Amino acid sequence: MEQVKCPGQDTRFWKPGDIFTAECPKCGAEIEFFKDDARRRCSWCGHLFYNPKIELGCAEWCQYAEKCVPELMKEKKATLMFKELLGEKVQAALADRPGAWEITERGVLFAQDLLKSEGGDPKVVMAAVLLHQAGLEPARRILAELETEPEIAQAVLELLSSEGGEKDLNRQLFQDTLALLQEPPDTARFITRTARRLAQEGRF
Repeated sequence: MEQVKCPGQDTRFWKPGDIFTAECPKCGAEIEFFKDDARRRCSWCGHLFYNPKIELGCAEWCQYAEKCVPELMKEKKATLMFKELLGEKVQAALADRPGAWEITERGVLFAQDLLKSEGGDPKVVMAAVLLHQAGLEPARRILAELETEPEIAQAVLELLSSEGGEKDLNRQLFQDTLALLQEPPDTARFITRTARRLAQEGRF
């Protein structure tokens, strides 16, 4: 008797677009992703990067998610814990700068909306937003203290130092977050439609 498979993970029930190609942020090669892949390594340059359109679907609420998609759930938990630990360290580092942490918190809210609508690597973008007021060397030290994966740390530091390609989605989301934090928002710098929408809605 054939074992029943969760419809959310059974490719027979998938829609067009659930299997797609994404551009490697390092070399530009096209890499195939399934919607529930947490990350994949570029077969051309070896760069490991997150699924820019990651879709948890039923895994958000299903009681069997830990058994059904263990890698995906492990990545989600690791990202959330990293964000919390990083936030604590950044808040401590900004303690002597009145209002700095409040601005960072607003940036996190913007980044969450941008990531949800546009895709991107949540661990890289969130870390860059959290660290953007700390300074490059303090950011490097904090990432080292948290034993951040080298590839993640490098990607975050590249965003903070304005290195990397202009077409890199993570860079676009980071830049849009910084533009949204301006008073008033720097609409001329917006790259994504989501940033324009957030500015029009007057969010946060």
